[in-house]
Amino acid sequence: MAGPVVRPSSLWHRRFMNPANANGPDGATVHYGDPDNQHSLEFFLELRDRVSHNVAEGLLETMREGADQGRYVIKFHFAAQMDQTVGGAGSVCGLSALGAAGDVGQRQFIEYLAVLLKDQPFPPGFDRFSETSVLLDLASKVDGLRSPEFDLKVTEKTYMDWAGDTVAAFSSFNVLETPVVRFDGREIQVAKAEGGFARGPAVSVADFLEQLPH
Repeated sequence: MAGPVVRPSSLWHRRFMNPANANGPDGATVHYGDPDNQHSLEFFLELRDRVSHNVAEGLLETMREGADQGRYVIKFHFAAQMDQTVGGAGSVCGLSALGAAGDVGQRQFIEYLAVLLKDQPFPPGFDRFSETSVLLDLASKVDGLRSPEFDLKVTEKTYMDWAGDTVAAFSSFNVLETPVVRFDGREIQVAKAEGGFARGPAVSVADFLEQLPH
């Protein structure tokens, strides 16, 4: 006779879960828009990185509008370099919560991303994104995001393993610092230069759009 069926623990099951709209190797790329669109706008960023904050504040809504119009699909690639350099786990914890938002919908995901970057703790060493209560409070600013299911995924850190795999895959894109934006593989400028590096505020919307095919 066959023995009893041994079911994997909930922890084992979560280890192999990816959130909705995550694809590519290990589901390390999160898309917004139609994944079958022939054009892609890739956004390499980090939740605790100040220039990623600047670029999102200035350009994320414009990027979203282009995807909504069907001009391209946005592909997000997330880093967690600040977790390593200044300590903490805010970038990975915030990304795990974003994964839970992706399960609710693409709109909730990108609006929650905008909220996290807008309310980014500063200075970066202030690691508030590692606090579940902070992530849930900020999620309350997104219509239709909070629910018992979403809150449980954030509280139980359902997507922490996925977030770890995602940031581990970041180095495969040969991006040395964040933020970087590429359209169909061609890098475009999104931040103004300061001290010889693109570490200033975002370029204007007009300058950003001028770099995209017309």
